Amino acid sequence: MRSAPTRDTQARWLSAVLCLLLVSAFVWGAWRQTAGFDIWTFEGRRQLQLASGELRAPTVAMIRAFGNEALVWPHDAPAPARAPAPAPAPAPAAYLVDFIYTRCPTVCRTLGSQYQQMQRQMARDPALAQVHLASISFDVANDGSAELKQLAMGLGADPARWSFAVPASDADAHRLLRALGVVAVADGAGGFVHNGDIHLLDRHGQLRALYPIDQWPQALAAAGRLAAQTPKPTATE
Repeated sequence: MRSAPTRDTQARWLSAVLCLLLVSAFVWGAWRQTAGFDIWTFEGRRQLQLASGELRAPTVAMIRAFGNEALVWPHDAPAPARAPAPAPAPAPAAYLVDFIYTRCPTVCRTLGSQYQQMQRQMARDPALAQVHLASISFDVANDGSAELKQLAMGLGADPARWSFAVPASDADAHRLLRALGVVAVADGAGGFVHNGDIHLLDRHGQLRALYPIDQWPQALAAAGRLAAQTPKPTATE
């Protein structure tokens, strides 16, 4: 029969082994999530995913402000409608996408002003004909086609160059934001804290680059270069 001290010793050894395993698992997980402890911030991790080509927009159903704007990217799906929607325009070669909500009083307004400037420059430069602007709302509960249309008209958006859309469901919005590494967190006051970057996507929804809110000229120039390098779509695209 084993003595009490022996059982106590075994229990202490077992506890020590379990603690070591837990610490090892935590360290391994942290090493993996931070790329060898080099990336600690969420935005840093998103930059790493961008560099490795992991960020691509999935197929989601979208509600558009006017119903016949250019596809936000060629593989999105039209939202269910009671009446047939007009056929969308052919897919552009490059997209500059921002994520907004129509009630946003701060960063979204700044983005709207910058997109107005990009739209004016696109109208003057034929080389940017295959670039398209897209403002995507993530506020599924409050933003529909009416709210998007009101915002688009207030900003003077030309649907041929600048689309406004919102995912058709919370599930669609979650998939889209997660796939592109976009964060939108309720601020407790009816709004959201969210990314203010400009996203450069190619024809297939692949995220090619991210630009801070004040670098719209660089973003537009990069979109022009991407469009110029993109072959014309085939009949199956």
